[in-house]
Amino acid sequence: EGVIEASKNMAKNLDYNNMEFIAADLREFSLDKKIDLVISLHACDIATDYAIYSGLKHNSKMIICVPCCHKELMTQIKSDKMNEMLKHGVYKNRFCDMLTDTMRSLLMESRGYKVSVIEYISPLDTPKNVMLKAVKTGEENKKALAEYYKLKEMFNVKPTLEVLMKNL
Repeated sequence: EGVIEASKNMAKNLDYNNMEFIAADLREFSLDKKIDLVISLHACDIATDYAIYSGLKHNSKMIICVPCCHKELMTQIKSDKMNEMLKHGVYKNRFCDMLTDTMRSLLMESRGYKVSVIEYISPLDTPKNVMLKAVKTGEENKKALAEYYKLKEMFNVKPTLEVLMKNL
């Protein structure tokens, strides 16, 4: 609620009149109106997937998210070809961060978004400094979906975003 109030005050000070701020559980969030922009900052683990899903479900023009705490694939990932790389927890964690966000990007691309991956602040400030920016183009991308399924099979994972997208 504090963030919502601060956001409302900032919008008012900037004279932004066409904005609405809502505190809600993303697992159940839905509106009966168009959402132009979905922003998610440091949503832990699969909360980022729910934010992306909300943008996809509402056919928003843009989805911007800064993922955090990529835990989901840590327990799922299995790849005999990469055992040596994944045997050390630090390396496995970093790899799962990249794999998770790559797969998220591919799923958004498959649904007609152009995705950019941006380092938005210095890595000296935080190691979690990747932003996924997805802009709706309307052109579904079957190649991106095929690449997603290759990664899914290669690493034997089942990301939450894919499961959620079955409801679209």
